Amino acid sequence: MTTIEDIQQAIADLALAGKTLFIHGSIKSFGHLEGGAASLFDPLIAADCTLIMPSFTYSPLANPPSSWQFAGNGHRGEWDFFTPEPFDVQGNDIEPSMGALPKALLHYPNRERSQHPINSFVGVGPHAAEILQRQTLQNVYGLYENQPQAWVLTLGVDLTSVTPIHYGEQLSGRELFQRWAQQINPHTGQVETVLAAIGSCSNGFNNLAPVLAPIAREYTVGASLWTLYPLEPLVKRCKRAISAQQSITHCPDRNCIRCQDAIASAG
Repeated sequence: MTTIEDIQQAIADLALAGKTLFIHGSIKSFGHLEGGAASLFDPLIAADCTLIMPSFTYSPLANPPSSWQFAGNGHRGEWDFFTPEPFDVQGNDIEPSMGALPKALLHYPNRERSQHPINSFVGVGPHAAEILQRQTLQNVYGLYENQPQAWVLTLGVDLTSVTPIHYGEQLSGRELFQRWAQQINPHTGQVETVLAAIGSCSNGFNNLAPVLAPIAREYTVGASLWTLYPLEPLVKRCKRAISAQQSITHCPDRNCIRCQDAIASAG
């Protein structure tokens, strides 16, 4: 069993107080976390941390206009998004596969959420609003820009869950994919259909583990293996590795269209 005291000890040992943390994690990795997600979030917030987690939603995806063409977009054939559910930045909808931790953070008091109908992020803490405002429909990874003091913290998950690697892909010269989605305009309350950028396949990101090992710090909390990376070095190392060998991130499925198109887009 993992207790809140274990979390507090980890915060002290890893010197997390006051840091901006881009967190990717699984509550199941703890085995049993006494008190649930609050036992993780409460001590981090009490230590003046800023917590950011992905809170993606796929139900807002919509069919593109009939005249729209975008080659190399990680998709083949007809689109099949006939019943989109508009994204509401004030709501707490989230793709179930994102897991219990970001879902819990969406319900945390005074949380912030970014306005992206597919790849939104949720945050709590002193810098959350400022960071999330950097994301736009087309600059989906803008929240990672100019963050020299930020860290990436994984809790019992591997690199396939680490979204900043997509930013490294983008910086290596890859084009982002484009998708149409519906959202509720936060200013007018009207439903609108917008074009939004998204990332590619992440199922091959574990291939970057040797590249990132020199900057990784591991720490065990209960049954959960935590790994802490400085954000900017992580992104720079991924950019260099992908630029040198675009195929390094290709997932085990040799026929993966998203991997093929992402790699080809770098020219």
